[in-house]
Amino acid sequence: MKILEVLPYGQRGGTEKAVSILSQGLIERDHKVTVLIPDGPGITFFKETKLELLPPGCLQRRKMIVNLLKEYDLVHIHAARELVKDYNKPVVFTPHSYYNQLDRLMVRVFARKAQIICFTEWEKMMLTRLGLKKITVIPNGILQPPSLEKTNDRALLRIGYLGRLTKDKGLDMLFKELVKLEEPYELVIAGEGKEEENLKHQARILKLPVTFVGFQEAYAFLSTLDIFVLPSRTETFGIALVEAMSQGLALVAADVCGLKEIVGSAGLVVSHHSLASALKKVIRDKDLRESLGNRAKERFAKCYTSEKMVTETEKLYLSLLQG
Repeated sequence: MKILEVLPYGQRGGTEKAVSILSQGLIERDHKVTVLIPDGPGITFFKETKLELLPPGCLQRRKMIVNLLKEYDLVHIHAARELVKDYNKPVVFTPHSYYNQLDRLMVRVFARKAQIICFTEWEKMMLTRLGLKKITVIPNGILQPPSLEKTNDRALLRIGYLGRLTKDKGLDMLFKELVKLEEPYELVIAGEGKEEENLKHQARILKLPVTFVGFQEAYAFLSTLDIFVLPSRTETFGIALVEAMSQGLALVAADVCGLKEIVGSAGLVVSHHSLASALKKVIRDKDLRESLGNRAKERFAKCYTSEKMVTETEKLYLSLLQG
């Protein structure tokens, strides 16, 4: 197959990472893949993939897709609802959406004729309610992680977060919860984003034991943790959550969107107002931490490998070309 993968932004986020893993997996299966992406730090994920830089503006981007598709079999558009249209070739669309009111409107308007890939049954149910019908559930997958020795020569248990520092990630809500936590711990925040200075200020005001370490290579960072926390207000999937699973970390996440479905019994998924009590439970109980970590590794191997994601996506692409 000859496939165009389209990304509307080029940051170092989970969407870019997931698309790079999918593209490389398809290339390794002898498919021709070109990724359309605007310039940005995220293009470093695509070192071994053919890239075309997207121009600014929706009309110019649509025109570019039309011209390139003459030489390709199908197009898979990620996140860019405004680029989804009838291109006279099969169109696959993955929303990667947070599903606020504008998201729902945009998906309803633009995605009716596309074959949609979503990550959870929760997301499928929401899309069905929007009137969309051609929906397939394929969770994101990640590459087999490297074998790294965990760092455990610390006096305090280390809780960690890895991801963008934006409002939707809920770190401000986590900080308010941590004030309730009397157990000794340290929190390490890895990532970049526009909320960084606000979060640093909040942590100082609340006198929290928080360290901000900027952008980090995922597995090297995760190997230094005991507990991974994801306090998001909205979260379509959470690549960092699955990376933490693969490392056998105890997980604590906010009960939003499809996170309970993704985590299963491999972590504690609770309301935002219960994050402190969940962390308290995991900090106090070593046996619980180890049990959750073991279950997380098993769930990763069963559900969230790149091999599984690429196989299921390839099967969907082929069915569209044959049908």
